[in-house]
Amino acid sequence: MNRRDFLKTAGLTGIALGLPGCARSLPFGRDVFPDFGDDARPYLGLATSLREEHDYEARVEGTIPAGLRGTLYRNGPALFDRGGMRKRTLLDGDGMVQAFRFGDRGIRYANRFVRTRKFVEEEAAGRFLHPTWSTQAPGGIWTNVWPTERLLSQAGITVFPWRGRLYAFDESSFPYELDPDTLATVGETTFGLPRDLTTYSAHGKFDPVTGEWLHFGIRYGPRTFVHLTTFNADGTLRRHRALELPRAIYMHDWFVTERHVVFHLHPVEIAYWPFLLGIRSMAESLRWRPERGTILMVAERDGEAPPRLVETEACYLWHTFNAWEERGKITADFVGYRNPDHFISDDPVITAVMLGRRGTYSYPGEVMRYRIDPARGTAAREVLHQGSCEWPRIDERLRCRPHRTGYMLRCLPGEFFWSIVMGLDPVTGRTDEYSFGRGVYCTEPVFAPRPDTLAGGPGWLLVELYDSRTRTSSLAILDADRIADGPLALVRLTHHVPFSYHGWWQPAS
Repeated sequence: MNRRDFLKTAGLTGIALGLPGCARSLPFGRDVFPDFGDDARPYLGLATSLREEHDYEARVEGTIPAGLRGTLYRNGPALFDRGGMRKRTLLDGDGMVQAFRFGDRGIRYANRFVRTRKFVEEEAAGRFLHPTWSTQAPGGIWTNVWPTERLLSQAGITVFPWRGRLYAFDESSFPYELDPDTLATVGETTFGLPRDLTTYSAHGKFDPVTGEWLHFGIRYGPRTFVHLTTFNADGTLRRHRALELPRAIYMHDWFVTERHVVFHLHPVEIAYWPFLLGIRSMAESLRWRPERGTILMVAERDGEAPPRLVETEACYLWHTFNAWEERGKITADFVGYRNPDHFISDDPVITAVMLGRRGTYSYPGEVMRYRIDPARGTAAREVLHQGSCEWPRIDERLRCRPHRTGYMLRCLPGEFFWSIVMGLDPVTGRTDEYSFGRGVYCTEPVFAPRPDTLAGGPGWLLVELYDSRTRTSSLAILDADRIADGPLALVRLTHHVPFSYHGWWQPAS
């Protein structure tokens, strides 16, 4: 910490001492939430903690395709409660990695919590100790002043196998390495880089042609920087670059093409003072400022030229499908929101559900496309599919190149959580979908290619489900080219799995 930061910290601490007990993002009481809900609130099982770890042969209904051999890894928050207290949003909880192992004799299931520093210390104490993204540490302002260095990783968003190892990621921190066979936590890793050189967000991108693994991460402060870190296929560092952002925002995902990266700087700005003074959590310090529009920041993957800034209308982005280049122009597909009221509003659904309520949700996710001309500094946006969509994925062998089909989830009318899995041809607009029905909720569809096929060829979709009627979860296997036919097989679990984020398919060697 330099002298300027020291003086700023001292000043903030003095202010905080004069404002005891004013923290507004403290944990909820555990008694406010009815586990698993009821007929009117069947989705509450997604916000019900899973405390047990399992390892067993799962029961299969139907026939597992002969070529489907390997492991599906999934990650997401699974523990929302400790010591009679509860996290404030559905997006905040200790990370739990799952493994579905497809072998010749059946499917073995296992789940384990990532033993982060936060998890280990709070498990020993039996209560919350640390502030997290949406929930401050108990104790009021004093325990939450200047929290940037105390927001410890929960390693609960994405999971990637790489070079014989497994890594669980959180937002703008360092990932945790896991044993890919046992899911045991090895420990936090910086991939061999100095801790102060870079940081990592959850959404790394693999370039299937070069074998490179690209990462971004944001460091907040008086000046906000995005860090770009790329590793070669052999695990060595290819390059690192830090770029100052023109605005301090919250950003979850990005676009990567053959030659460029694109940051979607939507107008979700951080009210820093309430956050730094310990009055509000990071999540509850976010503000939607649509009048400021979105900035698309286009930077070279390998060059050193200053990034180009392209202004366009306001739109919120959680997740991207893919992006590619043709004749110097960039096409970028994603799920966009005209207003993120499910996330930022007076009563967002992701907070209300933690209290057993529905909350606000008026603007659905739509499949959108940008056509960006960096040289002219222009961007045109079009809607490819209207509807309540999220969790976009593609055949990862087409990353950074045009894809044939985008896979995603869609909601039933009047719902916030997703019950329909869908494929969309972005050229023709043709859709292919299957609904699991009301009370059954899906997670992100992961594409598993058939062995020995070319990129864009046939494969299967692996979709984890939660059935509110039985309060158990399962894994559905669908033919990616015949989604409407429904599951080829269901892998039945003996327990429920809470709201799960992202997965990755690792084919058998």
